[in-house]
Amino acid sequence: MVCSKRGMAIGQVFIFIVAAITFALIMIFGYKAVTDFLDTGERVEFVQFKTDLEQSIKRIYTEYGAIRIDTFHTPLQYTQICFVNMEYDEDDLNSEMARLCTKDPIACDAWEGYTNTVFDDVEANVFLTPLSSEKIKVSRIEIFDRQNTDDEDDDELVGFHCVPINGGSFELKYMGRGDKTRILVN
Repeated sequence: MVCSKRGMAIGQVFIFIVAAITFALIMIFGYKAVTDFLDTGERVEFVQFKTDLEQSIKRIYTEYGAIRIDTFHTPLQYTQICFVNMEYDEDDLNSEMARLCTKDPIACDAWEGYTNTVFDDVEANVFLTPLSSEKIKVSRIEIFDRQNTDDEDDDELVGFHCVPINGGSFELKYMGRGDKTRILVN
């Protein structure tokens, strides 16, 4: 009789160990599956954002004079987006670069590396903070600061425009110019 109680105790310990190992494996693989699922969701969200942005800017540039205001949605980790006119060659280029360097050093480095080059050679002209894993290049853009008026004569050409991203979204006002898209500040 004593022997069978001892055998039952050893059997219960063995069952407990097997149950604990099974539980641990389920937790580890479950955590990995959930993490992979979330990462995939973020990648899909980023690709959707990138495609929406590129297509919206490409679609309007041939519609001369058309103005749109759109809200774009990014993954939540991004806090700022900067659009850079890589073809900007005004007299104040150095001061524009210096201003951009204070707002987005990565975009600034890219702009410095592509001055005096052809647009087709540019790898990216849109930069996210924090840096995204994929480069974003929209069609030709120019950026104008409207100086808080609706009069186009008051527009001032600028080299870049950075927009804060709040809660995973930002608003962009842009206009078709026939051969490029004009991003409007203010």
